[in-house]
This record gives sequence, structure tokens and C-alpha cells, in this order.
Amino acid sequence: MNLLFTVFTALYSCFMLWLDRGVRSIAKENKAKVSAPTPQKISIIIAARNEYANLPQLLMSLQALDYPADSFETILINDHSDDGSKAYLDTQTIFPKLKVLHFYQDTPPLVGKKAALQQGIDLATNDILAFTDADCIVPPTWLNEINRSMSDEVDYLLSYSLMKYKLESGIFRLKNFERSIYYALAAAGLHYRVPFTSSACNMVYRKRLFIASGGFDGIGHLLSGDDDLLLMKMMPQLNKGAYNPSIEMQVSSIDGTDVKKHHNTNIRRASKFLLHPWWLKGLSAFVFVYFCLFYRSLWQLLMGKATALVMVSLGLKTATELIFSLRHLKLIGRIKLGVLYPVQILVFPAQFIFYALRGTLGGYRWK
Repeated sequence: MNLLFTVFTALYSCFMLWLDRGVRSIAKENKAKVSAPTPQKISIIIAARNEYANLPQLLMSLQALDYPADSFETILINDHSDDGSKAYLDTQTIFPKLKVLHFYQDTPPLVGKKAALQQGIDLATNDILAFTDADCIVPPTWLNEINRSMSDEVDYLLSYSLMKYKLESGIFRLKNFERSIYYALAAAGLHYRVPFTSSACNMVYRKRLFIASGGFDGIGHLLSGDDDLLLMKMMPQLNKGAYNPSIEMQVSSIDGTDVKKHHNTNIRRASKFLLHPWWLKGLSAFVFVYFCLFYRSLWQLLMGKATALVMVSLGLKTATELIFSLRHLKLIGRIKLGVLYPVQILVFPAQFIFYALRGTLGGYRWK
């Protein structure tokens, strides 16, 4: 088992360094870009279900966008809300140019958020579609950064989103460290054209790419997957992907303190394992086994029974993980989160193992 852990560590470390190279390359490409001579026209699309408490802060951030008013439209789909959102949206004055669609019908085979998003995509008059969630706050520079990153050859763009418990609170530090790992994985995937994952709360793609890839056909019956599964469908038609790590494009996600909500969100994400392509299933299985071996080796170390080979392997794992995570944290301007690595090295593998098992069993609540 010790030899197996060493072999797996070598493979895992090479994978970390490969990912790091991809992240740095795609971030360098984005940094070199300049804005288009004239502002490109952008359609913002937001699906909101029972987000009455979050709508005012979202609308205030949209109103504060520093972008020519005639160069963007904002479409909000009220998706079967029964919490007072409909009445609020009909009377709100914070963001007068908001286009609201009250969506209360069923459109099989589309279900959940995808059904609502399809309504917004159909209504959009522009080719560049920018997506965020109703519990998010966009920075004033958001559209300017999208305009800069969406050069002619780019048809898919992703950026980081910072999680907070509530509007006035500090950042959810452990969650953001973990989140940065997934965004780094997504960024490297875009560079290598290997669609590992994505995130819908700060995602941009061209309408023509959505249409060319068949949109939600084949995945519309699933409650999740409007980001990562869609990207997997889009990849064969995707010309070029981009990743903008700049703080000027980062949205803040007000995630709340509802533990059950966080738990169900993690189950929902992990439940897509069986829908992933064979190579991603294989990678996930490899990481699952490796993290189990890691805990075994860590226990040996704590009990004073670890061999020199095991200790070298643990050191190599730590070094490559630090390189990968700290470099991305620096790119997104959150390097201080790096002090949490000693905690994450223990917590993250356990969480990965638990939700890999729990997600495969299925059964979660969405809204």
C-alpha cells in the first residue's frame, strides 16, 4: 500500500503541476488583452426563484454598472417564485431598465433552472450572454471586464466568485479556499480544452455557441448541470475559452448560513458523477482512492510508523498542492487565504470522499 501511495503521489503531483501551467497560461492570455474599440453589446440573464430577500442588493449592483446603458440589456426570469418576488419586481424602482419575465408554466423536457434560463436566452437580443445568480452582487466594472476578455475568437468566459455569509460579513474563508481550487481546475480545463467543471454565477458565452451545441438538449431533464454539463456539450463547438481572474470581474455570492442548503448544494454537484464522460469519472475515481491512501499514510505518520518513502510522498503532495493553490489565490487577489492550507489539507479530502459517496446515492433538495 505504501508503494501504491508513492506511485499515486507521483501521478497526482504531475497533475497538479500540469494544472498550474494551464492556469498561468490562460491568465496570462487574458492579462494581455485590451478592450474592444467600441463597447460590445451584452445581454445579462438571471434566473431567480424565491430570491425576494436578495433582489434589492442584486438590482443595486446592476444599477451601478459602469457601462454604456445602450450597450447592454438585463433579463431577469422570475422562476415560479411564491415568496413575494413577483409583486416586488413589478413595482421596484431601483433598476428601471430591468426586463422581467414571470415564468410559471412548465416547458418539458426542460426542468428547474434550465427551463427558466432558456426563456431568457430566447429573449436575449445580443450574442454575448452574461450569467449570474440572484443572490450575487456584481462589481461596477463587471461588463467592462467581460468586454475586454470577450475578444473576437473567445466564445466562453469564466471568472471567480467570492462567497460571503451575508452582505456585510467578511468572506467565508474556508469555503473560498476550496472554491478557488475548483475555479483553478475550471481555468486549466478551458486552457487545455478539457471541460472539468464550470460555475454559473459568473459565466459568459455566446448565444451562437449555445445554439450550435444544441443548448440544453439531452440535459434539460436534469435539475443541475446548466454550467459544467453544458460546457461539456459546448466543447466540440467552442472556438476558444478564457478565464479572467481579475478582482474587477469577480462577483460576490451571498450564500447565507443555511447548513442544509450548503449540504444539498454539495450533494447536487457530486450527483453528476454518473453523467460525466469516462475520462472524468476515471480522474474522480483516482482522486477518491488517492485521498483514502493519503489518510492512511497520514495516520502512519502520526503513529510514528511511516517509512521514508511515505514521508517523501507526503512532502511532495504538500509542495505541489501549495504551488497550485497559492499561485491561483495570488491571481484572484486572495493570497491571504493561503494560511488556511494546513486546515484544508485535512478537511478537503474528507469532504471530497464524503460527497463523492453521498452524491452517487442521489437524493437532494433544490429550492
